[in-house]
Amino acid sequence: MSFGAGHMQDMNNRMKQNRAQRPSNRGKFKENNRDVIYADTDIPERLLFHSVPVEELNKIKMQIREKAKKERTKMRIFYGVSITLGRILLTGLLLWLS
Repeated sequence: MSFGAGHMQDMNNRMKQNRAQRPSNRGKFKENNRDVIYADTDIPERLLFHSVPVEELNKIKMQIREKAKKERTKMRIFYGVSITLGRILLTGLLLWLS
């Protein structure tokens, strides 16, 4: 009779399964698995960037700048309205309490 809920047996089974998956136990010559197991990952893949004409690039930059300017304006308006409403509410609360 074993005590517990089978945690130790589960641990032993998992260790056995993990041991079976080690590269030294896997087939190395069937379907060229050796290349996958011992692949050299030090060679980085080079990224391919699309080239854009100068006029198109300047147009894209201007669009990004205009979008950022609109976003800044929206945020400034939002902060201004929020601060104003906060001051009004705080003033009203202080007047109501006194």
